Formats: sequence, C-alpha cells, structure tokens
Amino acid sequence: MLRVAMVGTGGMARTYRECYAKLPGVQWALAVDVNDTELENCVKLGAKRTSKTFSDALAPDIDIIDISTPNHLHEEQAGAALQAGKHVLLQKPMSNTLAGADSIVAASRGAKGRLGMYMSSYTQPLIWEIKQLVASGVLGKIQSVRARDAHRGGLSAKKEAWRGSLEKTGGGCFIQLSIHAINMVQWWLDAKIIEASAFSANQHCPNIGGDDVTNAITKFDNGIYGVFESGYASVGGSREIFGSRGTLRLSGESEMELTLDQPWEGKLIRYTTPETPAKFTGAHFALNDTGNPYNQHRMFIEALQNGKPPHMSGEQGRQDLAVVMAVYESAKSGAVLKVK
Repeated sequence: MLRVAMVGTGGMARTYRECYAKLPGVQWALAVDVNDTELENCVKLGAKRTSKTFSDALAPDIDIIDISTPNHLHEEQAGAALQAGKHVLLQKPMSNTLAGADSIVAASRGAKGRLGMYMSSYTQPLIWEIKQLVASGVLGKIQSVRARDAHRGGLSAKKEAWRGSLEKTGGGCFIQLSIHAINMVQWWLDAKIIEASAFSANQHCPNIGGDDVTNAITKFDNGIYGVFESGYASVGGSREIFGSRGTLRLSGESEMELTLDQPWEGKLIRYTTPETPAKFTGAHFALNDTGNPYNQHRMFIEALQNGKPPHMSGEQGRQDLAVVMAVYESAKSGAVLKVK
C-alpha cells in the first residue's frame, strides 16, 4: 500500500485531487492545505486525515508527496520531501527560479524516492498517438512547429492572488501556460530546445505582475525551429507540426486536423486519403478519471509499483523551465540566448 500526502488541494488540484482515493494499492493518507473548506471537501472525497502544516507530510507513514502548491513553494517543499526519502510528484513549473529547479534536481540525485513532474496534457490518448505518428516518419522531415496557449484569465485576475505575483510565479502567462507546449513538443520531437529569442510584455492585465503576452522563436538541437505564443488577454490554444510530407494541427487536446502524402493508421487515427485534410476527434478524459490508462496520477503510481522511472522526469522539468527563463531573458536583452 502506497500512502499519499497531497499538499495543495485547491485551485487546479480540485480537478484531480480524489484520484488517490480511487487507485488500487493506494491510500490517500493526508491532505494538506491552508484552507479549511478545501480540507473538509478532501475528507468527503476520501482523505484519511488533514493538516495545515507541510511538515506533517514528512511523517513516517507517508510514502508519496504530491505537491500542487504555488510555484515559489516548490523548492523548499520538494527538497524536504526528497531528503525525507519520499517519492514526489511535482506540479509544473518545477519552480519560480532556475536556481530552485537546480536545487530540486540535486536533491533527487541519490534520493531514496523518485521525482516526477505532473503535466496534465498527457492525460489525453491522442497526445500519445501523435508522438507515434511523428516517430513513424510519415510527416517527413520536420521543418518547424508552432504552439499557442492563451485564455482571458488575466483580465479578471485579482491583485492579491499568487498567480499575479511576478516573484511567486517566476513570470506571467508564458511560465504558466506555454510550459505545457514547451514540454510536449520537445517530447514529441525527442529533441531539446537550445536557443530562444522573444518579445514579452504586459499590455492589458494590470493585476498580473509578469507578462500577459509573449512570443518566442526557438531552435531545437536537431535543427527544427519552433514558435511559442502565450496570452492572458486572448483566447486560443493549438499545436502544429509542419513536415516535408505532412502537416498536423491539434486544437485543444482532442481535436486534430491531419494532411499526409500517404495513408497512416494507428489506434486512434486512420488517415486514408493522401493530400486531403482529415479531422479526428480523440476521446477526452477528465483529470480525475483513474480508469484512463493515461491518467497521470495512475501512471506515476504504476511506475513506482513496477520499479520504473516516472513518465516525466525532474531533469525534463528543469529543461522546460530553462527554456522559459531563456525566453524571458531574451525579451529583456533583445538577444538570441542559449538555453542554460
């Protein structure tokens, strides 16, 4: 029985916090939050006990600590959990600073517990089949990729909220939103972003301390170019891959348009008419659906149970954050910068 402490149960965690009460071989032993109402709801959903103090998650009867707290708390909490021998599943981004990410990765090396990153997009099966499609070579030689992540939340943001703090988040919309695409596209292409150039500003959202719009151009270590856009005052999300023999566009996480020079068939995608755009709709799973084999909490637990590494490593989380920070530094300096 793996005993889990969930630290930070409000915000986005509300959409998945009961997973540990549903998974076999797991006990939701502890819920930690500063909000009484959130803790009361966790008990109703299956948490055995609650606390307002993080250190209680370091108790001997806890095996895994799931950290879904604000960015600026990750370094201290994840470091303490790893030093205490706990497995850690850490919400993106890894930290609000690159130094913080380095500290967490250093703590994970030689630690008794495993460190994994929680990236919600991998819950959707179509995301996995796209990786297979790219790896098959049916798109030909990939020339470039493009991704956009945006919503209008910045227009109604509250000044006192932690997401409005440049210091606590480490930035604004780009670190909070585009880190999803940065992580996923590198995974799809099996390549690292090594250079970045960007423009970044706050144009419409006075209660956001960082950027509310950022546009970045990047270079991967295999020569592919990428464009990443984010916004807090407009709507629209997509992923696009442009190859010499085909083009793929993903809207949201389960609507895709595909054009190829030849047929291709996978479990979810059956493309039959070359050079003709075709649309596909993949199954969409809620983040708390543990019956989904791609549920990210289920995958983390199964990796631990089977002695395998987590799907998304701490080192990759650090790489993603390094790209974000290179983008921000480029926007300040006006230079093309190497990803550190």
